[in-house]
Amino acid sequence: MQLVRLFITGSMFFLLTGCFQITTVVRVNPDGSGTVEESMMLSKKIFTEINKVMQGFAGASGEKPKPLELFEPAKLKEQARTMGKGVIYRSGKKVETADYTGYTATYAFTDINNLKLSQNSGDPTGTTKPASLPLVFHYSKGSPATLTITQAQAKAAGKAPVAPDAEPAAPADAPPKMSEADARKFLEMFMGLKFVLAVEVNGTIVSTNATHRNGNRLTLLDFDLARLGTSGPELEKLSRLKNSSFEEAKELFKGIPGIQMDMNDKLTVVFKK
Repeated sequence: MQLVRLFITGSMFFLLTGCFQITTVVRVNPDGSGTVEESMMLSKKIFTEINKVMQGFAGASGEKPKPLELFEPAKLKEQARTMGKGVIYRSGKKVETADYTGYTATYAFTDINNLKLSQNSGDPTGTTKPASLPLVFHYSKGSPATLTITQAQAKAAGKAPVAPDAEPAAPADAPPKMSEADARKFLEMFMGLKFVLAVEVNGTIVSTNATHRNGNRLTLLDFDLARLGTSGPELEKLSRLKNSSFEEAKELFKGIPGIQMDMNDKLTVVFKK
């Protein structure tokens, strides 16, 4: 759950500068090894605009910067070193669609216990600082084997003591409802955003508490605004996510099309060959 909130608040830069589509799938073998497959796509329209802006700046020598490239194997190899001990960059390629440009990359790990998934994820354009997405993997080998995924929780802020004679605080005003005009602006800004984070196990699942399961695939987060529609009340729910608690956020997400997220602090899957 903390992952979801960090992603939503941390991706505001992406939404204000263009439409990103990010898919990350972790595949785990019975021995604890596996791969991470990542897809990063950016709207071609925004990609072009960013390059235009970049070309408007010149260095001290008057030389213009090189055009932006999303697929840079050298940087992806460097990123692999931040993903944990034993993680290596295996392969990648540039990807083009009618409306998007980007890349796919595959990383391999020897022990998922050492995997630090997206611990240093940030803006691939290099214009923002990395954001932390704290996922902790704990894997116990065996037949069956057990994988537990913990979503780290932020420390609760301490509350100031209240004097005995203090007057009770007045109830906060209810947040204003989102107008149709605001809903349209929201969609114009956010439309095209897609973020998927899933885990697949190479074996037969014996048991799991996953909220969303499709065969051997467990979805931690599937946020696709294109499927959300134009419902004002649903968009209003999303606008309140930033300041919500874990329990409040679970209620906010109920029944919203286009969003799937695992509701467990600890997701556990038991599987065998």
